[in-house]
Amino acid sequence: MTPELKEKLLRYANGKEPFSAHNHLQICDVEEGHSRIELRMAPESRNRWGQPHGGILFALADVACGVALVGLRQETCVTVSASIDFMAEAGGADHLIARGEVTHAGKRTCFCRAEITTAEGKIIAACHSVWAYTGHPLPLEE
Repeated sequence: MTPELKEKLLRYANGKEPFSAHNHLQICDVEEGHSRIELRMAPESRNRWGQPHGGILFALADVACGVALVGLRQETCVTVSASIDFMAEAGGADHLIARGEVTHAGKRTCFCRAEITTAEGKIIAACHSVWAYTGHPLPLEE
C-alpha cells in the first residue's frame, strides 16, 4: 500500500463515517488486510455497571474488520454474519484497541477476525465475521 493510498483511506474512514465519530471510534491505522481502531471510553460507551457496553465492543470489532477489508481492496463491503466472544471484563479501562485482520479473501466474500484489548494488552473480546464486497468502489477523494 502506498503512503498516498493509506492517507486517503484514513481520511475517508475518519471523515465520512458518522457512526464511528458519534461512538468515539478513531481509525488509527490501515494496511492491506489489517487495521487498528481505538476507543477512548465516554460515559455513553459504558453500561450501568461502568463496563464497556457489549454493543460498543461489537461495533469496535465490526469497524476493525471493515477497515481491514477496505485496506485490502478499496470497495464498499457489508457484514454478512458475525460472532463475538466476550472473554474478560475491561475493568476501569478508559482506552480500548481493536486490531482487525483479513483471514481469507475471495472474489465476493471475505473472512475477518478482530481482537479487542485494553491499552495494557489484556484481551477483552474476539470477533469472527464474514463480509461481502458490494462491487462499488470507495469514493476516495483524489
